[in-house]
Amino acid sequence: MTQQLYRDAIGEGQQQNDALLTHLSLIRDLVSLGQNVTSFEELCTEAARAVVAELGYESVAVVMSDDADDLQIAGSYSQSERFGDAPREVPAVVLTLARDVVNERTLLRWGGEGIGKRRPLPPQIEGSVVGFPLTVSGVRVGAVMCVQVLTVTWDLISQRALELVGEIVSQVLTLAQTRLSMAGIQRGLELEIGSSRTQLSQHEETLREQSERISGLATSLIASNQAKKTFLALMSHELRTPLGVIMGFGSLLKEGAAGSLNQQQGEYLDRIQTNGRHLHQLVEDMLFFVDAETTRIEPACAEVALQPLVEEIVRAMPKVATGDGPAFIMEISSDASTCRTDESLLRRVLFHLLGNAFKFTDEGEVRLEVVREHPSNDTIVRIIDTGTGIAPERSRRIFELFRQGDDSHARKHDGLGLGLNLVRACLSLLHGRCHLSPGENGGTRVELRLPEMTDSLARTHPQSMSSDTPESTVEAPPRIHATAIRG
Repeated sequence: MTQQLYRDAIGEGQQQNDALLTHLSLIRDLVSLGQNVTSFEELCTEAARAVVAELGYESVAVVMSDDADDLQIAGSYSQSERFGDAPREVPAVVLTLARDVVNERTLLRWGGEGIGKRRPLPPQIEGSVVGFPLTVSGVRVGAVMCVQVLTVTWDLISQRALELVGEIVSQVLTLAQTRLSMAGIQRGLELEIGSSRTQLSQHEETLREQSERISGLATSLIASNQAKKTFLALMSHELRTPLGVIMGFGSLLKEGAAGSLNQQQGEYLDRIQTNGRHLHQLVEDMLFFVDAETTRIEPACAEVALQPLVEEIVRAMPKVATGDGPAFIMEISSDASTCRTDESLLRRVLFHLLGNAFKFTDEGEVRLEVVREHPSNDTIVRIIDTGTGIAPERSRRIFELFRQGDDSHARKHDGLGLGLNLVRACLSLLHGRCHLSPGENGGTRVELRLPEMTDSLARTHPQSMSSDTPESTVEAPPRIHATAIRG
């Protein structure tokens, strides 16, 4: 009897674990959809497709409207379409059920078994139906209706996971609507600029008219740039919510909250957490970029111990964690063991430069050397690798935003091209300099010069960190000096 109870408990825990993994996979797919779709209609259809594919419902309909009395199906998908058959028409009674979900603003179920309240199933439908509401920017706009031909047995984990999916879908819709609106504004501005240029070429205008038009276009471009920055900040903040959910559920599974994991499940979960941490770093970089562009950041002066800081950064490198990367050698002279600077800014600089060194070095070594220069008392940090390096013709523009050493679609290494632009921004705040050159044995040699930060120096506002001229990233301090670098 006791053994049977243990078997039942283990089986129930495994089912809950599988349900959580399935819903986490669905959440990941929904977040990806919000970033990649080209229209709101496409998003609704693809969201329905994802729910059908991941959760196994017979059909799913995304019902949208500004008026609860005028609901329409914005996108739907069914198992018949998934297996190549003709689409199955959504029963009209589903719209009636959706109206109840929209009006009551809560998850409702019809038919089925298990926990929670259930409403009688309409005679036009067999099996069970569940619907959860959708809100965009706090306004109720519709519902997601899931139809199953079989009788579903509900448990607490499944219901809460589905409620979470509803919240994520609402956030994805909000983000996608914002992104698509910004894209529409951008297209409108581009059309306006193109139209203005055409008119300038076709008609002779007075100097006053030309000046007014150019001024208007410049204002539009400034507004467009500000809109992009606003969207970038909004997207980064909003991504924290689903990302926090993913990382939180991943930690619960890793700790065994839903039962023990076998080896394969543990490996899958490690991949989820690794990619979640990578996405978290990208989000933090985007937020720092927006802050550096829109607000004045004043460095915090403190004595920073370099060896533990570097060791912590290097342990986070994927190649170091797996043990299949290059050797890492660190040499810090005794008089340069500490540096008075802003630890968070220095951490970001070293993270991206060491990350590049490990990313583009498959064999050989990555070496970090730290010395103190006299009499200036500057701290000199050198990062030398034996990687692939970069073609000289690309080195002049590598520090521009979203620029990479290899911009082709066939490049071997991923990335946004944001890291080195952030390095330039951080060094500008630290009043530091960076010189990059080819290494003696191939690869890249990076040399950082960091002055001892004082309170008065920290309050000195640096020059602009976003110049469009390549010379400003090559020679003029406190910006970065670059002769050759890899992407």
